[in-house]
Amino acid sequence: MTLGLRILIAVLSLLISASAFAEQWDLTPEIKWGSAPAKINDPLQVQFNNIPGSTLQQGYTSENQWFKITLHNDSAQPMEKVLYFDSPLIGRLLLWRDNAYAPSYSGPGFTLVERSYHSRLAAFPISLEPYQSAEFIIKREIHHALNSKVFLADVKDFESQEDSARMVFFFYIGGILALVAYNFLLGVYTNERDYLIYAFFAACFGVTALILHGVIDTYIFLNRHLVFSNYLMFFSSLSAFAACMFVKRFLNITRDIAVCYWGIRIGQCLSLIPMMASFFANTHRGLFWLGFWIDGTIALSILFFIFCGFYMYFKHSHRLAVYFLFSWAVVFVGTFVWLAAFHGFIPNTSVTMYSLLFANLGEMIILSLGLAYKIRILDEQKRRALRAAEDKERYHRLVRVLSHDVANTASGLLYHSEMLKKHVQNEGAGEHLERIHGATDQLIQILKSVRHEEVYHVFKEHAEMETLELLPVCEEVVRQYAWQLKEKNLQVTLNVPANISVRADRSALLNQVLSNLFSNAIKFSNDNKLITVNVFEASDTVVCEIADQGVGISADDLGRIFSQKRLVTSRGTLNETGTGLGTTLIAEYMRLFGGKVEISSVHHSQNTDSGTKVRLIFPTKA
Repeated sequence: MTLGLRILIAVLSLLISASAFAEQWDLTPEIKWGSAPAKINDPLQVQFNNIPGSTLQQGYTSENQWFKITLHNDSAQPMEKVLYFDSPLIGRLLLWRDNAYAPSYSGPGFTLVERSYHSRLAAFPISLEPYQSAEFIIKREIHHALNSKVFLADVKDFESQEDSARMVFFFYIGGILALVAYNFLLGVYTNERDYLIYAFFAACFGVTALILHGVIDTYIFLNRHLVFSNYLMFFSSLSAFAACMFVKRFLNITRDIAVCYWGIRIGQCLSLIPMMASFFANTHRGLFWLGFWIDGTIALSILFFIFCGFYMYFKHSHRLAVYFLFSWAVVFVGTFVWLAAFHGFIPNTSVTMYSLLFANLGEMIILSLGLAYKIRILDEQKRRALRAAEDKERYHRLVRVLSHDVANTASGLLYHSEMLKKHVQNEGAGEHLERIHGATDQLIQILKSVRHEEVYHVFKEHAEMETLELLPVCEEVVRQYAWQLKEKNLQVTLNVPANISVRADRSALLNQVLSNLFSNAIKFSNDNKLITVNVFEASDTVVCEIADQGVGISADDLGRIFSQKRLVTSRGTLNETGTGLGTTLIAEYMRLFGGKVEISSVHHSQNTDSGTKVRLIFPTKA
């Protein structure tokens, strides 16, 4: 027999044993009950009536409930029984026998040592002599909703029933602890918050389920001071809040997914209100309505979580949403079965009583599969990221080789082709040398553009912005192109005030942006033309405008000159070459500076007053 089959059989036997109630007598139809304000302590001031059904049912209320039970021992033997309420949410019970002065205490609202019978349920030992009768008055002090029956059972049978339930609870505790520890350690190891948040959510949900069944105060934390059952509202609210955190993280819900994002925010706010108020609810009975609040919040939250799962699956094709939907469908069924049984819509049996535990275990299994699947996805993403990093490093090595070693070789070829042109007089050889010279020059331009592209990517990762005055930067770029300006006899006019600054990287602004614009202005201008640089402030921006009197740009090329999808290149007025990469990098650099580029141009085929005007628009310095 396999290990999995053995575990399955063991679990089934536990569930069967838990559902097999021992022999017992249902006293509920014989009970008389009444309600009275919390300040009433005398049962004579309480009006008792027959119960309107076969179950004790009462919604959240600020009043206490009172019960009257009369028992008879018709046998000739002493009777030793246990009288108990089958709901773990019965709260604090006080029992008086035959109007005795001192009551007995029981129920999960008291510490274990205060209870007259050490059980997670509200139970009282009952002793009657032969043919004796006794009247019992029970007062319930708590605002929780009531849905319970009252039974009388043999001590041995009752303890056997409790032992079976204890086995189920410890099995559940083991599963929850394994789930929480696994996800917590996995989150610490992988540094993924998803697992840490899920561990927190699973712990909150598990503790709440155990408190619901009176397990914490009975089997785990046996103390004389703190009673966890009295803070069920706090832990229920905390579970709802933690569930919102987990759903948001697991489904990767961001502000862009507004309907899910704000719905989860509302759910968190709704759960925070009863969470904070729970510390006062035990002493301020007027806050009983918060019970309806938290029950409604939990029910609506589960429905909304399922909606989020469907939304993410169908709208965004989220693969983990399938596991999420299955897990919450199980929780949905388990929670609503428990709520329906608690409020009397379906019978309160052993299966419905433990439905939250069964649902949570089912959710644990399904989400564990989902998280295992997520680990596999993360491993694939890490491998892809590693390959991408390796490819990027190879790319950078190749760029360095092209932009330095190959460029040096091409510069040598260009120099020697120029020398040969001066010494070779043959016309045919001169033509070939001219072609070699032009091809080598083109190769050098390509390598320069590749180097500029490499500089841009390095700058993007390690940009250091500073406040720069534009006048010194513009003057320096003019000095850099002094010999090209002189060669074409071009004039430059700088209208740059001394007190205007922008925030940018100096090297990138000088050597990549302004240098490219000046190079293009010179390349596409005929001799004896004017290049003007104007800098001024407009609204909340600083504008650096570079205008030339060159040949202009055609309408077709103007719309895509800064596009990365298609390079726009043409030869200058003296047949200067280029690749078109420089203009695309200008737009990229300006975006990194927080600005933008605008361009207007008149082509020489349309008007004799041709030229191009480029505006660099920077945001005003903060």
